[in-house]
Amino acid sequence: MDSDEGQSKADSLAELRETVFSPQKCRQCHPNHYEEWSTSMHRYGFVDPVFFALDDSGQARSNNDLDQFCVKCHSPIASMLEETPPGFQRDNLSEVAKSGVSCDVCHAVKTAVRGKGITSLRTDYARVGPIENPEPNTFHNSEYDPDFGKSEQCSPCHDVIAPNGVLVERTSQEWDVSPYSAMGVECQDCHMPTYQGKAAMQGPEREIHRHYFVGVDIPLVDFPDRQETIGMVDDLLKNAVTMDVNIQEQSISDNRLPVEVSINNDKTGHDIPTGTTFERQMWIELIARDVQADTVVFATGLLDANGDLRDSHSKPVQQNEVPKDTALKLYRGVPYTDGDETLFFWEADSVEFRTIAPFETDVTEYYIPVNPNISDMEISVRLRFRSFPPYLLRKIGQSSLIDNLVIHDMSEYTQTVSMP
Repeated sequence: MDSDEGQSKADSLAELRETVFSPQKCRQCHPNHYEEWSTSMHRYGFVDPVFFALDDSGQARSNNDLDQFCVKCHSPIASMLEETPPGFQRDNLSEVAKSGVSCDVCHAVKTAVRGKGITSLRTDYARVGPIENPEPNTFHNSEYDPDFGKSEQCSPCHDVIAPNGVLVERTSQEWDVSPYSAMGVECQDCHMPTYQGKAAMQGPEREIHRHYFVGVDIPLVDFPDRQETIGMVDDLLKNAVTMDVNIQEQSISDNRLPVEVSINNDKTGHDIPTGTTFERQMWIELIARDVQADTVVFATGLLDANGDLRDSHSKPVQQNEVPKDTALKLYRGVPYTDGDETLFFWEADSVEFRTIAPFETDVTEYYIPVNPNISDMEISVRLRFRSFPPYLLRKIGQSSLIDNLVIHDMSEYTQTVSMP
């Protein structure tokens, strides 16, 4: 690099530092938006110890070739300011870099690439948004962008293309091909619902958007309004799908009771689950109990002593201490490298998406063993979800967070069946 190029780059970085705002500055005029954002997962994304542990693992495993792959979406401004080379010290970051997905990441965006993040920000002190007639102010210019309230605004970071070119997260792509896209239902309709309020303290009452950005992740460490976030996530998940259970008591043959569990993704504009599906776990728990004897005759979807599902990742299963749950129905994404599953999704050369697309229904059949001594059987079914499996947290040195995981019950059903 010659001196002119070096000076030009230094000038560009200086201009960016001068013109991007920390959220604390935005708070002066937008206190409500600030308070909502400060409790959001957009803010938590650059506080999350799981994120930092995964990034550290990625840098170590790639000899730092992973570089800005993770940071460029978790704190785009930090990456653009060149404050986050591999091995960066978090305490040395500027306030705006520490703020993660902050106000200017969205409201000052200049260019972005789907799946590869925000690539540049405006340096003209203008801030864009979905309000057609923004009130003038002395702090920054305000511009209306008719595309700001559209789902495409979310696509730079909610599709993710790994360094090797593999699409490892595809939430935006899932929305593109869903009926919701054709119907004009945008990401913001669910994740940034509107209410009547003031965008700025001195502004008029109008329809504005919430800035909680509720999804399915929750803070695993002490964080503002953690319990409120858990509650909002729980509400979102309880209204995500419809579960139907069909117990065919008149179809018993070979001493087996057929039970069908149908999961219909009829309320969500993308796959269920979506996003970092290799970390998500959505599964069916089914327990059949002999009512009179008060004994379990069949169970699937239970946890082992370490809190893991009893699949190939379960340590007790690996050590033959408990049998593998061969009936387990687990919805997730599975990343592969050379045909073998990897825990580190950015290394994947392919991903198997075991998910349910919008308006599609997945049906699982179970056959419950019965015997003539059973007169009444209670069938209980739950569709359960959590954002991380314990085995992954242990793998990246974050086992202390396992007790903070929350399992959400998205749907529940119980029926007592009289055996014929």
